[in-house]
Amino acid sequence: MNLVLFLLGLAVGSFINMAVWRVEHKQSILKKQRSFCDFCKKPLRFYDNIPLLSFLVYRGKSRCCGKKLPIYYPVVEMFTGILFALKSLPNPLFEERGGIVLLVLWSIWALLVFEAMFDIRKMMIPDATAIPLIVLAELRRRLLGLPVSEWWSALGAGLFIWILTKIKIKGRQAMGEGDALLAVFMGLFLGFPKNIVAFYVAFISGAVIGLILIAKRKKKQLSPIPFGPFLIFGTIIAYFWGEKIINLFF
Repeated sequence: MNLVLFLLGLAVGSFINMAVWRVEHKQSILKKQRSFCDFCKKPLRFYDNIPLLSFLVYRGKSRCCGKKLPIYYPVVEMFTGILFALKSLPNPLFEERGGIVLLVLWSIWALLVFEAMFDIRKMMIPDATAIPLIVLAELRRRLLGLPVSEWWSALGAGLFIWILTKIKIKGRQAMGEGDALLAVFMGLFLGFPKNIVAFYVAFISGAVIGLILIAKRKKKQLSPIPFGPFLIFGTIIAYFWGEKIINLFF
């Protein structure tokens, strides 16, 4: 079962790569058009687009022109595959509403991976994904019968990040408005105190990566770094292992 879900995740990851590229270049995701090479623009064959496998077979290069493909293509596919394969339901698939909850969860994972990649490439989180994430989190809350009080966690998380967006360092915002919407989702999706774990992981991992980039001189001390991917990383860690982390410290 997990292998099937992993392969499904690979396919979704491949779609995410396409979606990021099209949105970045202001092209429609829904419009059906044949995939083409990033570099020479030649149409791709179906065997050029087999998730992960094509990248490995062609050794990370375009088959038609031989130019090196971005490493994030297979990384996104592999990461999405792992997310789909991990046990992610509190109840078995075939229990009441289990299948619907799973579909909602997969949609959440796909949107989060898209947001992370888009934020890395464009330094912004689009409202077109931030708002649907909140809607999906609310749908999941209702399907699982979680209390309405989860919204206090959502509003508190959103307010916390919104306050941080008002902080400016040398005239630049410390965080973007999209991060505040993402925080609302995190609070609703994770609830309290898992959302605290997510923020802790996000800030620690962000600081560590920032220091590494500065040490390697790939970033200056005050250079902007997208924070959305770290919030998303914290969300994933808190979702799967939040309770264990809380029990470890408390």
